[in-house]
Amino acid sequence: MLNIAWYTLRSRLSAFTGTFIALMLGAALLSTMGLVLAASVTSHEHGPGRFANAPVIVRGEPDLSMSDPWGGIESEPLKEPKGLAPALVRDVSAVGKAVPDRTFYAQLGASGTARSGPSDQVGHPWSAAAFGGYRLLRGQAPAGAGEVAVPATSGAAPGERVTVLTASGPRPFTVSGVTDDVSFESALFFSDAEAAALSPRVDALVSYGDVDKVRTAVEDRAQVLAGADRAQADPRAHADEVALVGVSTMLGMATGVAAFVAAFVVGTTFAFSVAQRRRELAVLRATGATPTQVGRLVLAEAALVGAVASAAGCLLGLAGGPALADRMSAWGLAPEWFRVRLGWSTLLVLVLAFLIGVLLAVLGSGVAVVRAGRIRPLEALRESVVDRRAMNALRWLAGLAALAAGGVLLLATPLLPPAYWGDITPMAAPALIVAGALLCPVVIPFVVRVVTAPFTGLRGAGPMLVQANTVSALRRTAATVAPVLITVGLFSALWSTSGTLSGVARSEAYERVRANDFVVAPDHTPGLSRAVVDKVRAVPGIESATTVPTGVYTIPGPNLLVFPAGAPLLPYDALTVDPKALGSLLTLPVVHGDARGLDDRSIIVDETWNRHVGDTVTVWLADGTKKRLKVVAVTKASAGGSAAVLTPKYAGRALPDAVYVKLAKGADRAAVQRELATAVQGMSARAVPIAGYRAAVDDTVNQQTRMALLIVGGIAMLYTGVAVANTLTMSTGQRARELAVLRLGGATPGQLLRMVAGESVLVAGTGVLMAAVVVALNAAGLWAGLQQLVVSTRVTLPGLPFTVTAGACLVVALLATVLPAWVALRTPAVRLTTTE
Repeated sequence: MLNIAWYTLRSRLSAFTGTFIALMLGAALLSTMGLVLAASVTSHEHGPGRFANAPVIVRGEPDLSMSDPWGGIESEPLKEPKGLAPALVRDVSAVGKAVPDRTFYAQLGASGTARSGPSDQVGHPWSAAAFGGYRLLRGQAPAGAGEVAVPATSGAAPGERVTVLTASGPRPFTVSGVTDDVSFESALFFSDAEAAALSPRVDALVSYGDVDKVRTAVEDRAQVLAGADRAQADPRAHADEVALVGVSTMLGMATGVAAFVAAFVVGTTFAFSVAQRRRELAVLRATGATPTQVGRLVLAEAALVGAVASAAGCLLGLAGGPALADRMSAWGLAPEWFRVRLGWSTLLVLVLAFLIGVLLAVLGSGVAVVRAGRIRPLEALRESVVDRRAMNALRWLAGLAALAAGGVLLLATPLLPPAYWGDITPMAAPALIVAGALLCPVVIPFVVRVVTAPFTGLRGAGPMLVQANTVSALRRTAATVAPVLITVGLFSALWSTSGTLSGVARSEAYERVRANDFVVAPDHTPGLSRAVVDKVRAVPGIESATTVPTGVYTIPGPNLLVFPAGAPLLPYDALTVDPKALGSLLTLPVVHGDARGLDDRSIIVDETWNRHVGDTVTVWLADGTKKRLKVVAVTKASAGGSAAVLTPKYAGRALPDAVYVKLAKGADRAAVQRELATAVQGMSARAVPIAGYRAAVDDTVNQQTRMALLIVGGIAMLYTGVAVANTLTMSTGQRARELAVLRLGGATPGQLLRMVAGESVLVAGTGVLMAAVVVALNAAGLWAGLQQLVVSTRVTLPGLPFTVTAGACLVVALLATVLPAWVALRTPAVRLTTTE
């Protein structure tokens, strides 16, 4: 059978072109995604930057670690690792020469020729500059108070007076020198004494002693890094780690979508291909081939096509993977250094993509093999193309199971707290789309008859033929409807879900501060300085509340629904605020307790903690300090924002993110606004009305999420678009004899072109209509969930994404149908009606 399969492939290449294209693009899609996904997992280790020239580094523990109930170790990165204790610095210095390094907030302000520094710019002592390979390009090193060395990109020159923004406020400095630029950070350098005054604590210690002796001196009080491990101490290591986790999550989802789409498209394409070759296979049965032999022939063809197509697809993926990684880095979705590099992981991904491609071909042909084995010899004489049975038991079971899963997920949205929506809600639409794709042969006749009902009364046989051809060829119609449903439905539903969840988070955040009149926010800086806060507080006729973002860690209470095997150590975003501001300036959605009871010995938590008022909880602060605090209030779980509130005592070194201002009774609004503007002038802060601040936040929120959706949806849309064109081209090419018979019966080429165009629009429109139903059900689930919120939030309707994807599918369907039909109509009808 293998020889016959090989001969069939060589002699009937056109019959397998569509299957080959579907498999090749599927393998290309999987290998492209797989290469970038593998790079996100294996690229965590790159050369040290900040401490490239440091032999041994001692730094505070960056993670909070503890034993879990199963005997393992749980770790979470600390938001604010502790500095090194003076005793530890002395012990390490006793081993050998040791140079302290300090890292603190220091950002160059715009003044004169100097440009403003990036928001993540930091300060260091000059003695630590050599460890990162910094070189002076002009001037000299900072030696005294009031001197600073700036990077070349700042535009400042030696001797120039500049303003440096610090945690305490802006300060004037004189540029002593200019350093070259590096890729791992943007830094200002001060004299060692000046750096110690700006930030007394030692964040890291570079030791020139023997590494084993250093470890002995340190014991378990800090972390010791040497060799390649020094890269862990790079300033952007944690941010890069978070970005790569985001890449892995996004591409994991994209790869899952790609695998599903590829499996479905390949399966339907094989089934459709076998259905079109029904008479050919029936001839084999008539000449003596057994059902088993016919089935083995189809499997052999699938394996051969799968092998060649998968190999070609892997070559495309080898070029597509690096290109996708470059784009993700350029768009800010991955670190700047992120690349796909050739190595063992590349070979492994390509081999896996090849094997998956062949496996998809073999499995995708499984149903086709069963159908091929059932073909009877007499069907070689059959001329009818009516599909008598497009559904089988397995498809029924899978479709109904997916439909049930989608329904359960939709119902779960209004029943669960909003904090869990991000994990549950996005899964509902894919489940419904899978159900629709599997059950579409059952739905199509009903939808087609409803859509075409208004046109059946028109003159001429065109509408009747369009309807009849669409319903009678269910396999062909379903093979086109399913990719359209996946493309339009998946992209639009995910867009709607992400937009709605972001809107919920924004509305909840605004609801907490809406009682205020103004907000003072950072202006291209990571936070507000103490000087800004003090100046704002001094403005007459106002009340103010300062918020500082931080983080805490805890083990939530038992919850069989979310943590059936026991809760792990979890990080929570937290906010510190003066308790006096609660209730008047900041409104929390309290469901139990009293937020005004907050003090230095207590905490406010949300429902995801699974705790009750009066409980004493163990928490670890942002620097890992362990505390036991009493719960005084429980707030409603939110889709975004802080899950805990503490007093300013626990703010640590974090900078305030906002000062909320409320007018005192009788205060003049215009006068207060002028006073606020004067107070923050030159302080890299801005004072805006609270409504204006919300609008500014709304303009920039969700940008990366939508970019990720564009990547995932764009790739899936490209593949399914090709699948639509592929199926329609195959079907139209095979209908040349049918069109010729109609021409001999008196139909003109124009009438036939309008007929096939009407069929393509009807088929694609059916897929779009089914996608609209999925999007509507998804929106209904979101709307039901929103009704439990205190805040007013609307469901985000994906008008533009839906219109664009639906329009693209319609255009592709038209071109893929009309162009092959036009080519077929150029051939004399008598020649096409002759039997081969």
